[in-house]
Amino acid sequence: MGKNKQIELMPALIFEMKIGKLMKAYLRGKINSSGYWKKNGPINIKNVPIPTLISEDWVLVKTVYCGICGSDMKELTLNGARDNPLRSLITFPQILGHEPVGIIEKKGKNVTKFSVGDRVAITPWFPCASRGISPVCPRCKIGDYTHCSNFQRGNLPSGMHLGATKYFGGFAPYIGIHESQCFLISDNVSFDQAVLADPFAVAFHSILILNPDPSCTILVYGLGVIGLLAIMCLNNIFNVKNIIAIGRYQFQKDLALKLGAKQVFINNKESLIEEVAEYMHAELFIPERGLKWSLDGVDGIIDTIASAESLEIGTRILTAQGRLVFLGVSTPKRWENTPHYFKELEIIGSNAFSIETFEGKRVHAFEFFMEYLAKKRIDPSILITHKFPLTAYKDAFDTLANKSESHAVKVVFKFSNSKN
Repeated sequence: MGKNKQIELMPALIFEMKIGKLMKAYLRGKINSSGYWKKNGPINIKNVPIPTLISEDWVLVKTVYCGICGSDMKELTLNGARDNPLRSLITFPQILGHEPVGIIEKKGKNVTKFSVGDRVAITPWFPCASRGISPVCPRCKIGDYTHCSNFQRGNLPSGMHLGATKYFGGFAPYIGIHESQCFLISDNVSFDQAVLADPFAVAFHSILILNPDPSCTILVYGLGVIGLLAIMCLNNIFNVKNIIAIGRYQFQKDLALKLGAKQVFINNKESLIEEVAEYMHAELFIPERGLKWSLDGVDGIIDTIASAESLEIGTRILTAQGRLVFLGVSTPKRWENTPHYFKELEIIGSNAFSIETFEGKRVHAFEFFMEYLAKKRIDPSILITHKFPLTAYKDAFDTLANKSESHAVKVVFKFSNSKN
């Protein structure tokens, strides 16, 4: 008998769902946010096998960058509800990270669209095609990949996407992926631009749902990377003339104004409604208890936070029969939602992105993004504020947890095998 082939290993940032580790992180994190990622908690670098090709239509990608998403930070800080139904589409242990770009290192013999050495951005979703399921489900057939019926089936572990599926994630130097999840990066587009494909596509999809008229006043609530990309998209792609925003920090306000916002309010619950109403010349009503509100206000809202506070304030400053699209994920809490019915408001959730229809075309959101980059309609690279090697993950997370000091917007892991 021949010798067993030695398994090649790689370092990956692993999140484990183990009660002892979670409790330790919870107690330490309550004292200081850095306690969530201290040694012997749920998040650690471990050596795992380099991915193999699941089938002959898969590729192996050498990671260049992987962005850290707000959802990654929510998981790391244990900021979620135990009864969240999406837990049924998540498996552990996880390699976190779902915003990677990289270079194709190896490909299966049935891969026809890409060559070794191609630079690609990766959509993280694992729908039917990635799982080897044929025929594909009705939703995948029409390009609605984020609502695939088969996230628990096929030749992969249960899970929606990279970072949420056991041992498939972007915080590692190599990623195995189906060829349909890859999008070619043009020669005139940098990795610094391309790594923002996922958050841009999230913002783009939410604006398509909002469907704003260029003459409307649109409010972007929350100025993290998705909120700032929403402003860029509203201004450069949808030609909305009057964009206003709500943020937490002065540096966010400065960036929002630079990207096209006309007015930015610093979030102060006591005065925010009055400030927006004054800007919109809207009459305020003053109830016996609770917050002020108006029948008039902004025409539409993109809420990237979706907390009880942002939703309540949003419904009070949104014009009657206006539309609010929310794409944040926050722990549910009670909020006074009477304006929702009284003003006949539309409140619509926005989940990631898929095949989109816009400007006479129907293609994947990443294809729109790559086209806009290549044609220089947008350049989001200004939003990348920090880069860290994977070994400095604690510094990276500290940077994001302390935005008031670090002025972080998009923080990415940069891998030593990168070729920029």
